[in-house]
Amino acid sequence: MLDQNPYPPYYVPPKRGVKDFFMMMFASMLGFIIASIAFSFLSFGIMLLIFGLIASSETAVVSPDSVLKITMNERIVDSPQAEDDIFAQIFVDEMGKKLSLQDYVNAINAAKDDDNIKAIYLELSDANGDLANLDEIWNALDDFKKSGKKVIAYSDFLGLRGLYMASVADKIYLNPRGGILFKGLGAEVPMFKNMLNSIGVEAQVIRAGKYKSAVEPFIANELSVENKTQLREYLAGLWGSILEKISAKTGLDVSNLNMVADSLAVFDPSAAFSRGVVDGLVYRDKLDSVLKAGFGLQDDLKFISLKKYLKTGAGHFDFNGSEYVKIIYAEGDIVMGKGGEENIGADPFVKAVRDAAEDESVKAVVLRVNSPGGSALASDIMYRELMKLKSKKPLVISMGNYAASGGYYIAAPGDVIVASKNTLTGSIGVFGLVMNTQKLFRDKIGISFDTVKTNLYADFFSGVRPMTTYELGVMQMSVDTTYEAFLSCVSRGRKLTRDEVNEIGQGRIWFAPAARENKLVDSLGGLFDAIKIAAAKAKLKDYSVSYSTTSETFFERLMKNLESKLSFNFGGSETTERLGKYVKEIEKISKSTGVMMVMPYHFVW
Repeated sequence: MLDQNPYPPYYVPPKRGVKDFFMMMFASMLGFIIASIAFSFLSFGIMLLIFGLIASSETAVVSPDSVLKITMNERIVDSPQAEDDIFAQIFVDEMGKKLSLQDYVNAINAAKDDDNIKAIYLELSDANGDLANLDEIWNALDDFKKSGKKVIAYSDFLGLRGLYMASVADKIYLNPRGGILFKGLGAEVPMFKNMLNSIGVEAQVIRAGKYKSAVEPFIANELSVENKTQLREYLAGLWGSILEKISAKTGLDVSNLNMVADSLAVFDPSAAFSRGVVDGLVYRDKLDSVLKAGFGLQDDLKFISLKKYLKTGAGHFDFNGSEYVKIIYAEGDIVMGKGGEENIGADPFVKAVRDAAEDESVKAVVLRVNSPGGSALASDIMYRELMKLKSKKPLVISMGNYAASGGYYIAAPGDVIVASKNTLTGSIGVFGLVMNTQKLFRDKIGISFDTVKTNLYADFFSGVRPMTTYELGVMQMSVDTTYEAFLSCVSRGRKLTRDEVNEIGQGRIWFAPAARENKLVDSLGGLFDAIKIAAAKAKLKDYSVSYSTTSETFFERLMKNLESKLSFNFGGSETTERLGKYVKEIEKISKSTGVMMVMPYHFVW
């Protein structure tokens, strides 16, 4: 049998030279490397799954007369891990030191009715959470005590939030060599104008609303009178809320507590005891006997940590039927696209809302908002999707620590808006900000730009020259149009006139009780109150609660963490971390183009 010639007649095969040999060799090497990387990730994923399944198969057992130990060292967030993210559920301990509000409240509620849980022990320093979430956990602990079970708190050193949470306890004990940092509240607003001037950067600002203070740090060296006024009112309200609960525990009235704060009197443990802020001073090696006596136990203490208790399913909502109230969590800055762990991406948010609207088993939706705002466009995209959902089923808003600016924009469609009594909300205002870096490039590092363009404003938003009067006018028109749209959304949702909204708008922030007086919210309460209201509006008696989150999946976060590990590390000193939040603030604003709705403040505890 003759071999068939693979080439056509007169075809001359090309000569294979050294260059071709190396090209083929490098191609083979590249293919091998890619295949190896893919295989490594696949193997890693399989190993994670195997180890995770082994770990998740461990059943937590609650012994009789156990004491539930809560430390609050983990960051307390609104949004839990996604219910359908299996890896995140398996590797919850590896997802970062944080627990969700619903983990805490559901676990405490379960402990109340759990015959094996004798009491709760709070080991606190400075509770790692926003005051809105801490307040709801405080209320759950207070309800736990109604079962007749005791709550005792102990600390080596108490911060303000730690003392706030300890005030729910039947007894508070402090290390005799510790102390309490009880000093009041403050708001630190970094001012960047001088720094920007020194490097040749000019902040070009367009805004609507005399209180829209997000841009002040870039154009002034101190806060405006209006801004200081609203901050003082907010801090006074928040401080009053804190003092209310500490006063009830200690028996000290507000004026006495303010004297204590102004003199830093309870920094000394003996003074904290003599003034009645704590019930006793106890060294750690004597603590067990004090707790046994306080809890009425004869045998050795048997602690079960909150994380271990959660593995019994204590953090889950009870299943009470096939009709659901669904929680959608919106936590962080509002951005376009997919978003991430620290922000709300418009794309996953829209999908979560659309899925809830189309799911016939979901009879009502609670939108939990904990956001200072962000992109105006992303906020409007989210708003429109929420309006579609509202036309099909009840929509109740639960406000966390912040629901301001863009955060309030997405709350406006709610049939009912429930705010924590410690929520900061409002900030109905809009701004635009463009950084002009011409002097930085030209005068500081000697770079100039020569531009060729097809149209007059082709280099609009380039950032390497100042905007013209006409361009500033275009931006102002965009900001004004967006502000009017904001007023219209709030007017429609809150059943107020445009002028009424404008009067309480102008970018002004409101403390929740004042926001209720101004009809920006309907009632004060927590997430679980909002769930009950949503169920009532849907006429549900027996219902289950489900939730969805817009945060990253386990693998998305894993890849980001691996990427950050490979990046250059500038060090983790306290100074670096302190500067980091300010650098991130500049970076966040400088990356933002177009019209924004945001409210940046850093509060000092």
